[in-house]
Amino acid sequence: MSRVVVTGAVGFIGRHTVKELDRRGYSVVALDIAESRFEEPKRINYVNCDVTEDLSNNIEKGDKILHLAAIARFDSAETDPNLALKVNVLGTLNIIQACIKKEAERLVYSSTGSVYPKNPQLPITEDTERRPTSMYGLTKMMAEDLIFLYGDKLPYIILRYGYVYGKGKDWGAVGAFLKLLNEGKAPTIYGGRQMNDFIYVKDIVEANILALETPFTNKVYNIGTGKPTSIHEVCQICLKAIRTDIKPIVKPPRPFDFSDFVYDTTKAEKLLGFKAKWTLEEGIVDSLKD
Repeated sequence: MSRVVVTGAVGFIGRHTVKELDRRGYSVVALDIAESRFEEPKRINYVNCDVTEDLSNNIEKGDKILHLAAIARFDSAETDPNLALKVNVLGTLNIIQACIKKEAERLVYSSTGSVYPKNPQLPITEDTERRPTSMYGLTKMMAEDLIFLYGDKLPYIILRYGYVYGKGKDWGAVGAFLKLLNEGKAPTIYGGRQMNDFIYVKDIVEANILALETPFTNKVYNIGTGKPTSIHEVCQICLKAIRTDIKPIVKPPRPFDFSDFVYDTTKAEKLLGFKAKWTLEEGIVDSLKD
């Protein structure tokens, strides 16, 4: 099996992906700025480092790089845009340069639907114009542009995730809903009518691994379910999963919230071989398991 270097390995998506890579027999180098390490499995080679620093010592010729490290929350990027630019943009440039220097086999980059405009024509295809309306989305688009720029020197795959949820993420729709409900508190719904493409983290892990192996490189893929669900419906599914009749608090939608968002996943299905397996109901129930 190939050696895979994962940045942001201790983060929400990183932890799930690293454990599955190890289960499938990959040799994994887990890079993260966090001090916490993996308790299991013991085979993971954990390196405490910052993506904005020289990473060439952690990359070898022929490695596959899965770049997940980022300032990944809207509020964090808005509060500290300088840090978001440093990590999301300059950090990505640093990864690209290290990959080229050490002759990495490919770079798989975790991007986001936030690079698209707020009210795009639906369903959203990979050819939809990018026009982000948040600092987070802007930094991810800038990182994509750097990858495109160096694409003749470094094979790449860009995965634009939909709305990811799952065990280990206790913020945003689903995560915050379940956290508050488990504490016996009322969750807050911002708007409620807006639709989004919610995708379970285990499906994201599968997409990540497929991207590490696909022969169809230098391409962008939308990674979602292709099925829209309203925030109100999401909250109702969470209430049912927790088995509570707590009434949610409803507030006006926030400026950065998409009114409607759903992917066309045809390209990922045809070329990447990816199709989401988990329904929202199944994913929420599964994420509550110990």
